[in-house]
This record gives sequence, structure tokens and C-alpha cells, in this order.
Amino acid sequence: MAMLARTPDGRTLTADGGPQPFTMGWSYLFWARSDKGAQRFHTGAAGARELIARHLGEYDRFTVREVSWNGARLVSHEDPENAGTTMLWIGPHHEVYTFVQGTNVPFELFIGELAAFDIRDAPEGVVLAPRLGARVRLDGLLAVNSLEGVCSIQVNPAGALPTPGGAGKRVRGGALWKRDERADDGRLLRSAILVNTSTTTILTARDADDPRFAAVADSFTCGLS
Repeated sequence: MAMLARTPDGRTLTADGGPQPFTMGWSYLFWARSDKGAQRFHTGAAGARELIARHLGEYDRFTVREVSWNGARLVSHEDPENAGTTMLWIGPHHEVYTFVQGTNVPFELFIGELAAFDIRDAPEGVVLAPRLGARVRLDGLLAVNSLEGVCSIQVNPAGALPTPGGAGKRVRGGALWKRDERADDGRLLRSAILVNTSTTTILTARDADDPRFAAVADSFTCGLS
């Protein structure tokens, strides 16, 4: 079943994984670049970062602070063990977060970064539109998802990654290259690279021997517009 989503830079991501359902909505990584440098941000479903931290057993060591800002929640997860802080903007549907070195980080620092954007949160995605005069741009977009029990998915805009050499197999979603590697423990790692005019997608099998993976690689489609 096809899934449509809005990316943080305002484009539309369309993906169809075939008979296997997507396990979640899309999460994104991107960079905000300005004259002052670059800052990495992530987006995901509202509350997802806390759920992951609890699942990993990290949350109890955090010092958590929260304030309200422009109708959204700003939350700080201070991690003294790693001398760093995750700062989160949490809206009704999605969250935007970044990692900052140090603890006792003032919310004003995060607010200063967020103020460069008009943040628009909707069920189909959260968009960070640079404000006029902010002199900031989004770059390095990476979209992440997975297909239930079969594979993980990473989607990059076309041209962001080098195209494999040789001619790929023509499939529904573009040109396909398959790659097998060995992990340090000898385990077989199987992946597929799917390239078309708008995206480069990497599918990584959960189980290299799963026959469903080959079917997904042949049928998966992804577009960015």
C-alpha cells in the first residue's frame, strides 16, 4: 500500500513497499546550514524519542526539563553520562530534535535555532520552512522507515549517493543493484540499491535468506517531488 508523506523541506515522499506494511511513519535526518555553521536535526512521531530512550534503558538517567513555546512543548533530555543534551520541539503530530554538547543547556539556545523556521506540523509530516531573511537552508535529507519483518529502508534524494557501477536490473522502481557483504562475525548482510530520477534507496534485509526480500526489491517504488 502506497504511503505519502511530507518531508521537512516541504517535498512529498511517495513509497510503495508491496504487500508488507510499513512499520511506522517516516523519520528524517537533515542539516540546517547557515553562515554560523551546520546543525543536525531529526524528526519523527511525537513522543518517539522518549519511547526509544525508555526502550534502550537510557531515560531514567536523564534530567528532563520542559517549557511551552508558541503552542508546542520544548523538552530537554540532559544526559550527564555522555555530557550532552537532546533538545526536542514536540507538536501535536511530530517532533523535531537535535543534540547539543554539554548539560544545563538553556532553552533560549534551542529557541534561537527554531526561530529561523516557520514550523508546520500536520498528520502527513512536519515542515520547517526557512523564514525570510534567516539565511538558513536545509540539506542532506535522509528518510528512514522499515517494512514489517523484512527490511530497513533509507531514502536519499537522487544524486546524494554515488550510483553503483555497471547496469542495474530494470525493475518497477528504477534500476536495481544487489549487494552481499560479510559482517565481522561472518554473518551475511544482504542489501539492494534502487535508483531512479528522484531518489536513491537502500534496502537492507533483516534476514539475508528471507525470500520476501528479493520480491520487495523488485517491486518497491519511491519518489520525491
